[in-house]
Amino acid sequence: MFPYQLHESFTGAAYYKHELLSSDMLIHGFFTRKGGCSTGEFSGLNSSLNSGDLFDNVNRNRQLIKKSLAHQRYQLITLNQVHGNEVIIIDTGNIENAKHPASGYKADGIVTKKKNILLGILTADCAPILMADYNAGVIGACHAGWKGAISGIIENTVLEMCKIGAKTKDIFCVIGPSIEQKSYEVSADFREKILDLKPFALNLFSPDTKKENDTSYGKFFFDLQGFCVTLLKRADINHYRSINIDTYQNHELFYSYRSSSHKGESLFGRQISVIGIR
Repeated sequence: MFPYQLHESFTGAAYYKHELLSSDMLIHGFFTRKGGCSTGEFSGLNSSLNSGDLFDNVNRNRQLIKKSLAHQRYQLITLNQVHGNEVIIIDTGNIENAKHPASGYKADGIVTKKKNILLGILTADCAPILMADYNAGVIGACHAGWKGAISGIIENTVLEMCKIGAKTKDIFCVIGPSIEQKSYEVSADFREKILDLKPFALNLFSPDTKKENDTSYGKFFFDLQGFCVTLLKRADINHYRSINIDTYQNHELFYSYRSSSHKGESLFGRQISVIGIR
């Protein structure tokens, strides 16, 4: 049996749970696009208010997410994600502002030790990472695309968790469904850009083996999930796992920016991954 399982909610939504984050202390779920009321390119449980979808549909979807976890009284907090490395600590001083989706918090990581809220991360191929220190009662979540990952969003989320009581040796992390290496073709320039800053990532690129006269010659496949694992290790995180499901290859179950782009679709939704303290 896999350490993660797909849960079908009575609401029609479906989400993955991982045993590493399953406890009486936590609520968590890596949601798929299944269920929801969005239509067209956004069909399903689109949770992004900045995607171009109808606000009423997204708002209803976000209510369904809370209902699916049987915690409607919890406030769902998300960020205006910008592929950066900023992290917000949610505390008594800013929680009222953070509760509003249009709060203006431009960041890609969020941490708290407060109860009755759900930290939400929106993705469509990038890696959602949920974190928890059970001993300290501290949780965190971050959005790790290649830009955020290379600029330190993972390490910064860990650091901000530690500022409010967590310890690296006690932090448990799960990397959610995201694009896998076999689907993430990149240019040689992209590879050099990464390696100039993170030379330890050399083994996370595999060359495209197509013939030289093919238009894709000189390209590589990048292991974003492996990159996130490497960064967690370098941040002294010892407890980590991944939900090894490729968002690109499973477009019916997940929103995928790259899949939509390859199909000529200019609009796409985002799934949400959430974590909260009971």
